[in-house]
Amino acid sequence: IRAELGYGDNDFVVGLLGRFDQVKGQHELIRAVARLHGQGMTNIRLLLLGFDSATPESTVRDWIAERGIASITTITGKRPDIAACLNALDLGVVASLWSETIARAALEIMATEVPLIGTDVGVMPDLLEPEALFAAGDVDALEQGIRAAATEPGLAETLRQAQRRRMADLSGRDFLSRTLAVYEGAL
Repeated sequence: IRAELGYGDNDFVVGLLGRFDQVKGQHELIRAVARLHGQGMTNIRLLLLGFDSATPESTVRDWIAERGIASITTITGKRPDIAACLNALDLGVVASLWSETIARAALEIMATEVPLIGTDVGVMPDLLEPEALFAAGDVDALEQGIRAAATEPGLAETLRQAQRRRMADLSGRDFLSRTLAVYEGAL
C-alpha cells in the first residue's frame, strides 16, 4: 500500500486516523510536520486518514497549502482498507485536543503494531507509555515526538513493544475476566 500511496522505502510516513474536526488535532499535526519538513526532514510524509465532518476537507487542504506541504501530504477520504493504510505508517499520531474517552483510532493503530504517540487527554495515558505522550495542543512537543520517533534508534521498537503489551492486557478474554472479577468483588 505504501507504493500505491506514493511512498518510497526512505520516506517517514506520519499519519492520523480521524474525521476532520478541530478536536482531532489535524491542524496541530500539519503545523508540526511542516516545521520538520522546513527544518530539513525532507523524507517526512503526512497521511491523513479522514473525511469531512465538522471541519470540511477544503479547510484541511487550505491548512496544508498554507504550510507548503501539499506535495508531501495525502488525504485518503473514506476507504475500506484502513488497516492496510495504517500499515503504511512509520508513526501514528493521536493529536486530539480533548475528549478521547474511547480512543478507537488509537486502538486501531495499536492493533496494527504501528508505533503511536498521542496527547495526554482522556484514556490516552492509560494506553500509552509516558514517553509516547505529549500535551494537547503543544505543537512543539508533537514536533519533538515525531522527530524522536524518526531519528532515535530503537525508540519506535520500544513504543511498539509497549503497545503490544498493552493490547495483550486489553484482549477480549483477559478484559472480560478482569471485568467479571470487579463485579464479583462488588457483590
